[in-house]
Amino acid sequence: MAFKQRLTNLQNVAPGNIATLKVPTGANAPTMEKILFELSGGMTPAHIERIEGYANGRRFLVEGAGTVINARRSYMGVFNAAGFINLDFTEPNARNGAVEQQLATVPLALLQDLRFDIKIAAGAPAPGRIDAQMHFRAPTQNPYIRKQLDTSQSFAASGEQIMYLPIGGAGGRLKRVWIHEQTPGTITDVELRVGNITAIETNRAKLEHSQKENGLTPQAGVVVVDFVEDGNLSGVLNTATAAQVELRLTSNAANTYRVYYEYIDPIGNL
Repeated sequence: MAFKQRLTNLQNVAPGNIATLKVPTGANAPTMEKILFELSGGMTPAHIERIEGYANGRRFLVEGAGTVINARRSYMGVFNAAGFINLDFTEPNARNGAVEQQLATVPLALLQDLRFDIKIAAGAPAPGRIDAQMHFRAPTQNPYIRKQLDTSQSFAASGEQIMYLPIGGAGGRLKRVWIHEQTPGTITDVELRVGNITAIETNRAKLEHSQKENGLTPQAGVVVVDFVEDGNLSGVLNTATAAQVELRLTSNAANTYRVYYEYIDPIGNL
């Protein structure tokens, strides 16, 4: 079981503000697995509009609203509750033991600075409070960190819609691509091409059926291209070594997508 400690350096919690959480780092600092936020005073996950993480001054984590974070947990088949938000840097469904489960935890001893910016909605209740708790283990030299970045893609027409995934220095060991539809349910087919090779060719029904077979729970309005759906992290797609990666979506409507790329990346790439 991980140890648990309250993180007290959480400042500026008020409606419309960007609250800042500073996490202790440096020599002998532990390895962080999760941050559990408890919301009270009428505040709910919907009042958290965005969370961003910065390690050594570099942005490495972008999350959407608290409801989006909880929907990710629901997809993973992990319990979540309305009064809590959990930033999880483990891979809870990894099937090959503790090493893979802990692969993307945050080695605080290898960082000089770590903070999280939490955007609070202007309509949040004034008495609202956030309490942060860190789940951690002993210090390690784990060289990897979970990285998640986002982008927006708009398409003015239905039919085939092509997204070019980050490659080279902007790429990495890609675990999942989370595609949030502005108009839910419009994506019908998914094809992934790596160079001249078709790696994935499926429709939405078969994609989600395969995820359900692996104990996952697809969420409305979200298409997940999940390279580790079976819990085997050797299935990651390394886009850093690819010349071109195309994600071809077939949609029955024009759409704008909020896309999140989730990586396991060397901490030196921050």
